[in-house]
Amino acid sequence: MKKTIVIFTLLLLGMYSFAQDTAVQKQIFDVSISCVGFGGDWVTNSMGIQAGVDFRLKNNVSMQCDFRYIFDVQNKLKNRYLIVSVDDLTGLAVETDIKIYVKKYKNELRGLFFGGRLLFLVTKSSLDEYQVKRSKLGLYGIIGWKYISKSGFLFEATTGPGVQLINSNSTHITSDIFTRSYEFPYSKPYDYGTDFYPDISMNIRIGWRF
Repeated sequence: MKKTIVIFTLLLLGMYSFAQDTAVQKQIFDVSISCVGFGGDWVTNSMGIQAGVDFRLKNNVSMQCDFRYIFDVQNKLKNRYLIVSVDDLTGLAVETDIKIYVKKYKNELRGLFFGGRLLFLVTKSSLDEYQVKRSKLGLYGIIGWKYISKSGFLFEATTGPGVQLINSNSTHITSDIFTRSYEFPYSKPYDYGTDFYPDISMNIRIGWRF
């Protein structure tokens, strides 16, 4: 019985301490757009719109959640030697970062940070006489810097290495001949196959802190 009382008391003290720590932390809510997101999926003649929010999890840790809508554009907007030319492309991407801030501004969630990034992207497009569904799952380690002005304007830059799993499937094939287009810089065909590849993730965000 005494042991139970001691454990219960310790739990109460721990919860109280956690509540006190949480109470003194300023609630932070950052809204931003991604400049990198304008590139669409960076594999096809596409563009995108990406926006998200960053909020505190605990003390010096925050979570960034971004959503990107991807759509088709004219070929002339991108180098035809570096991209795959497709038609009627649409897609979505979800990007989530966990950021751990260091140094003296960590409680304000600004300055230098490191962490991890998870990216999931899926697109559907037309290539010649068939349709292609392509998905990408990426996992990265990241390092970055966030600047917050006195007025609340924010600028953030991140980069880091990782690995990506790319999967492509073709449907509605009306011809026995495939027109093979390969993803730069790898030799993976755009319209079929599944494999792992190394990757580097980068992002630049601008926005506002509320």
